[in-house]
Amino acid sequence: MSRMKKTILVLVILGIAALGAVRAAQVISNRKSVESNRQAMGQAPLIEVAPVTQGLIEEKMLRTGDIAPYAQVTIYSKVQGWVEKINVREGDRVKAGQVLVTLDAREAEATVAQSKASLEAAIARWKQVKATSEETIQSQIQQAKANLDLAEADLNRARELHEKNFISRQQLDEARTKFSVAKAAYDLALNNVRQKTWENDIALAQAQVQQAKATLDLNQAQLANLIILAPMNGKITKRYVDPGIMVKDTTPILTMMDLDEVKMVVNVIEKELVRLQKGQEVKVTVTAFPDRIFQGRIAIINPALELQSRTAEIQISIPNPGYILNPGMFGRVEALLRSDPKATLIPIQALITDEDKNFVYALKDGKVYRRAVQKGISKDTVVEIIRGLNPGEQVVTAGQEFLRDGIPVRLAAKSEKTR
Repeated sequence: MSRMKKTILVLVILGIAALGAVRAAQVISNRKSVESNRQAMGQAPLIEVAPVTQGLIEEKMLRTGDIAPYAQVTIYSKVQGWVEKINVREGDRVKAGQVLVTLDAREAEATVAQSKASLEAAIARWKQVKATSEETIQSQIQQAKANLDLAEADLNRARELHEKNFISRQQLDEARTKFSVAKAAYDLALNNVRQKTWENDIALAQAQVQQAKATLDLNQAQLANLIILAPMNGKITKRYVDPGIMVKDTTPILTMMDLDEVKMVVNVIEKELVRLQKGQEVKVTVTAFPDRIFQGRIAIINPALELQSRTAEIQISIPNPGYILNPGMFGRVEALLRSDPKATLIPIQALITDEDKNFVYALKDGKVYRRAVQKGISKDTVVEIIRGLNPGEQVVTAGQEFLRDGIPVRLAAKSEKTR
């Protein structure tokens, strides 16, 4: 297509558009002229009205999310060992305390037996020390006293003989030394009685018993750890190993989920958060069961808003009889935020919005008056009015485009019948 033809085509299009705009302006002008003429002739604008009523209005929160298990755990072995038996597979339901896995226990059983023998030996030593320690000290005192008496007699005899020059000075000194040694031994034995030094021997033997018992307890715990029990009611969702495998404390063995209840976690905005309560009942539907409603409740409300999104998490708990709700299902939750059975309601077409301000035309004594209102929430064909109107008043539902504040109006036949 040549450049001239393109220019002509553009001019034709612009001409058509201009003609349409002129025609539209004429229609609007004619309509206003007709209305002006009608008013000039004493004919008031024709309107339709409806009464302000009272009725039930409910504000609800709707959110979507995924079904998740109420609790999920991955099971590990606390000790290293060979897997001897695994009693469950994926999909099996288990109860808390049920035996899931057993490891080879032969070495651990031998260690426990050895610990029991060590404990029995320690107890026997403790009993022996307890029975004989004090008796031994008393015997030592008696022996020391006898040695002291003998040394004292020998010293007295040596003194008499030395006075008669029958023995030398050196022999007398030897007798004195033997007496001093015997006296020191006797004093030491008496001090042991006063200090009850045998109690130290008993305490040492008792400590050895406690140490042996602690070793036995540890080994018995290690033996018990070779039997892995279910920590809760639930369903096995993953099995990682088979019998014959060596596992460590870092080796995952099974994953299980608590599905007696499931949960949904959703985010709510600030004005919704302040109207929700812990324990509040909610309705839940899932895509897999579109015709069924599940009753849930709000279990956890996080009071802190996330700064960027200005939302907070709430957790909804949902009973799951028969385990029909599975993790990963897509669901929708509905929570009631507010309910007013006597809300002030008007038809939605009566509300006019101008620059973010809401108003209506109210009919009184054959005239209409512009009334500013504060609206609430909309439901189907009605809108809630929080402030500005009272039940029983009449509001204009059609013909508002020709109205001004305080002018007289005529009612359409339909409105006359419904008044």
